[in-house]
Amino acid sequence: MSEEQDYEVYTDDVFLPGRKMQIEHTVDLPKYDISELLQKPPEEIRALYQKSKEGENTVHEIVQAAMKQWEQQAAITQRLMYAVRYLDISAVQHTGNQWIEDENGKRTISNSVYKMTCQLTENTRWNLWNSSALNKRWHVEWEVSLNTPKAHHHIVIAGQERNFMDRTDAENYMNGRIRAHAKYFTELSPPVPEKHKIVFMESNMLLPGYHLEGQEPKQEKPSVLGKLSEAKKQEKTAPAPKKTHEPER
Repeated sequence: MSEEQDYEVYTDDVFLPGRKMQIEHTVDLPKYDISELLQKPPEEIRALYQKSKEGENTVHEIVQAAMKQWEQQAAITQRLMYAVRYLDISAVQHTGNQWIEDENGKRTISNSVYKMTCQLTENTRWNLWNSSALNKRWHVEWEVSLNTPKAHHHIVIAGQERNFMDRTDAENYMNGRIRAHAKYFTELSPPVPEKHKIVFMESNMLLPGYHLEGQEPKQEKPSVLGKLSEAKKQEKTAPAPKKTHEPER
């Protein structure tokens, strides 16, 4: 609320660039005095009242015109906002279809679309009275998921946890799961499944480097700088012209 000379203004304005503009002002006269106005003829008071409303209407039309201009500008801002969101998505990190292992023995293989993790851990049951091992068990955990570049999206395609009494059986099971899902890790950028395309898109566009199942990968057009760089490389690798000796006269 703001206080002017003899009135108060309550505001509820909202401004979200590219999205929303709300201007709401309410004027209130908590202590008004009309004694001076009543000294004027009734016709004059009514005329002044009508003129004041017309003045308000003129201001309203100006504000409406400004809002129309804002709408056009907001549409431009919103379209640019979606483009910036697209540009801000970083390329996904992956292992290039190579298995890597961390300090805890967790193995990972990934490309730009799929990721598989597996881990074999000892899960021994102990006798709490004498701290002796009752039996050894081996816990296998594996999972195949989408390696999406968008944060907070974890879509599991397949996975399971199992316990084995024999380590060899556990290893054979885990290796069997690896072989069964090796088909996902033959390309660095395999096609994206149609039903999961949303997690590889931003602003209604597939992210760079991706293509859907049944579509050919788009060939990226070389940039001007790329063409210049390639031309310089060719100049460096091109054989030097042979010198010819002119016959002596």
